[in-house]
Amino acid sequence: MHRVALATGAVLVLATGFAVRQSIVNLAHIGTPDGIVTQVAKTPLLASKRSLTSAPPGNDGSSVTFDVVNIDPAGAAVFAGQAPINSSVSVLANGHEVATATADETGAWAIVTNRKLAAGEYEFSLSARSPQHGVTAGQSVRMVIAPEAPQVASGATREAVAQPSVPAPITFVYNDTTFTAAGRQAADLLAKRLIEQRPAMASLSGHADERGSDLYNMELSRRRLSVVADYLRESGFVGKLELIPKGKSEPYTAIDRNALPREDVLQLDRRVELLGAH
Repeated sequence: MHRVALATGAVLVLATGFAVRQSIVNLAHIGTPDGIVTQVAKTPLLASKRSLTSAPPGNDGSSVTFDVVNIDPAGAAVFAGQAPINSSVSVLANGHEVATATADETGAWAIVTNRKLAAGEYEFSLSARSPQHGVTAGQSVRMVIAPEAPQVASGATREAVAQPSVPAPITFVYNDTTFTAAGRQAADLLAKRLIEQRPAMASLSGHADERGSDLYNMELSRRRLSVVADYLRESGFVGKLELIPKGKSEPYTAIDRNALPREDVLQLDRRVELLGAH
């Protein structure tokens, strides 16, 4: 049976590679393999891949899986995952195709789409087509997208009721300044939001995992910040950037670190994330 996540905020995030800095509800430990999980949250919702309905992974790389489902009713949607190498991947919402991508030579795929999804209940599912495996059905997940914040009158003007939306962390390959597939999509999403919102300044923190010396990891986190800053500039962001390298001093804590494989946790530690923009 499917598991259901219900959120009342503007953004619903299910991920192992993406997460949010503010308070969360972690669904990784809730429910049984054939049970139904329902959780209400007033903040963005985080769950590991354990909360997805899984297609059994194949030893031949034939499985089609979600790593990230990030739905922002007011902005872009981000999907990412794994599929057979070079296959054509389709993301479906209630049986209707909403986005497509091609898996790369490692089987990774990622999509950022500005297609708006109306408030309501959705089942997101995957399928992939490849010469080696034909058509393969993949994971699915159910979620409820809450309505956007209403507009309220204020004198002669109208102001939106604030609904904070925190972009996903930008993750990196081990011991490198190269984006992961999900990290590149997160960097693109961050650039689009900053360009749209036009803050005077954005503060970013850079991080590394626990391996290596303090000095080396501090320099590595500084270099990762520089890569993200260059990406934002090349994308068109003109505001001031405050870059704060933190090395390995702040492991990622917006998840249950004991509930995920160690490599998944370390991947989240290798990141750059938005601290604030104003």
